[in-house]
Amino acid sequence: MANILIIGGGFAGLVAAEKLAASVDRSYQITLVAPNRNFTFLPALVELALGECEPVDISFDLAQKLKNIGVRFVHGELIRISKGLKKAVVTGADFNGEISYDFLLIAMGRRLATEKVGGFFEHSHHILGVNAAARFGKALESFQEGTIVIGMCPSARLPVPVCETAFALARRFGPKLEDGTVKIKAIFPESLSSAFGGADLHKQLESAFAKFKISVLYDVPVTEITPTELRSAQKHAIGYDLLMLVPPFRGQAILNDLGITDSEDFVLVDDRMKIQGLSNAYAAGDIVAFSGPKFAHMAVRQAEVAAANIALAIAGDEPNRKYYHEIAAVIDAGGPESIYLHYGIWDDYLHRLKQGTFWTWAKEMHDTLWRARHR
Repeated sequence: MANILIIGGGFAGLVAAEKLAASVDRSYQITLVAPNRNFTFLPALVELALGECEPVDISFDLAQKLKNIGVRFVHGELIRISKGLKKAVVTGADFNGEISYDFLLIAMGRRLATEKVGGFFEHSHHILGVNAAARFGKALESFQEGTIVIGMCPSARLPVPVCETAFALARRFGPKLEDGTVKIKAIFPESLSSAFGGADLHKQLESAFAKFKISVLYDVPVTEITPTELRSAQKHAIGYDLLMLVPPFRGQAILNDLGITDSEDFVLVDDRMKIQGLSNAYAAGDIVAFSGPKFAHMAVRQAEVAAANIALAIAGDEPNRKYYHEIAAVIDAGGPESIYLHYGIWDDYLHRLKQGTFWTWAKEMHDTLWRARHR
């Protein structure tokens, strides 16, 4: 029996497994390796931190889901890939040893490189995980007055949760913002345009921040965090009483010896999601070395392209499905200030920007349907 091996159980891994299970005949066994048995719908972590949902609402049993569609699940972690032998060494609760493959999809996601900012681990919250979001939520419960700083570190690549968290906190602390008991600051390591892959949306976002009385600071590349302030390479010293930052992203160093990664350990692929220099291998999701932010919908579309090309190759056809790198995102401000952005990162031919309460409803509906469909 021939084997398709998927490394990673996030958006890209799950969607690719679904697509391949539906399109490849049963002479191929599909195996997905992931370190977690549960799938978490990451875009809902802001809601979790704010107490608007429970962990059970945004996660499900990945192993059972894969079993239902005929995909083998291995609870474990990748140790290394043997480039010439088409084998992956895996260790974990279910399996220790080698898994041979005929086709490989690397969908491991990014690593949170908190070590790149001194004091991050000790002093800053983040919300990129169920436990981390819950800890931030607990800190919010006891917060009564002072300055809340929400932002991104350099290379964080995820601006939407910064904006949505700031807006949600402004709604929560509205009266205290009015009387000055609470202040909210949003910080970015570069311009808003750069944070969103080159998209021009600063007027709309700045207007929304101003309406909610959120102060915004740009070009603040955080390098160090103390118990009372964060410092930047531009000599900023910004005081805080509660801090939530999106940490820097890196790829997976475990792949470096294959010669397929860039200087930040992200995997280099072409527009068919194929890895150059690794036979019958593809990559999708946050592990991919594409410019701009890293959003869930990008991982989904990359996985769809990679799965389609693997299926074409298995059928003896040319893998000709191409990926177009674009942003399609809603920044939920909870009302008429919510923004829909559709923007082509590789060119500026595509640029749509809309605003209104409709986009809050649309995002809620999309997220609810996505979770229901993929459970």
